Amino acid sequence: MKTVEIFSPTNDTFRTFLKLTKVRGIKKHRMALLSGRRQTEEVLKEFPDSCAGVVFSEDQSLPAAAETGNIQCYSLRRDLFRQLDLFGTDHLVLIVRFGIFPLFPDEEGAPGCTLCIPFQDPSNVGSVIRAAAGLGVSRVVLLKEAAHPFHPKSVRVAGSNIFRVPILEGPPLKQLATSGTPLITLSPRGEDIGGYQFPSNFCLVPGLEGPGIPKSLEGATALAIPMKNGVESLNAAMATGIVLYLWQRGLG
Repeated sequence: MKTVEIFSPTNDTFRTFLKLTKVRGIKKHRMALLSGRRQTEEVLKEFPDSCAGVVFSEDQSLPAAAETGNIQCYSLRRDLFRQLDLFGTDHLVLIVRFGIFPLFPDEEGAPGCTLCIPFQDPSNVGSVIRAAAGLGVSRVVLLKEAAHPFHPKSVRVAGSNIFRVPILEGPPLKQLATSGTPLITLSPRGEDIGGYQFPSNFCLVPGLEGPGIPKSLEGATALAIPMKNGVESLNAAMATGIVLYLWQRGLG
């Protein structure tokens, strides 16, 4: 496919790409920017249907990974490319597309772990999506409070894993209902997770960074990771990853 050259900041295509640096534009166009050599190569190879375009600088050659297939390539003037290379990778930037997230709860349910994410920090969202994909979570539910999973900082952390686990759209944390599926929360006041036997299917709900779990969910099973030396709690994404590891280890 012929490469499109863009040299003007007023070019309509470039202006659309520039909007993808903000959540509002990401939501409107259902597209996002993904950067980083390894991550872009993985997505081009494993998820080509999710690629809407390959963007690179005029002083770079067309990347080999983008030479095959029907993905549109865009060569940008150096200063324009830098505006899209948000993390200064000096490597190609992918324009990736995503669909509408199905609503949760649904009627089908899912075996294993359904991870409900309320995190407002996009880096935490990306981190737990990466852990969810690596540890075999059935699906991820983004609660109303959560940062968008295709926020540049989230995609930066999650990488190609953003496409490896189904993502659903959920309600606010305090309105979460699971239609009979066991709900497990994470709380410093919960029972020691050591030796806990996870059910065959459940929803795991870490609390918001800071406020934790709302009163409306206090009736659910609550688990805690014991801490020492006066440390009250771990980073929310780190704690979630530890719990997912312990759950997965118990399946072996």
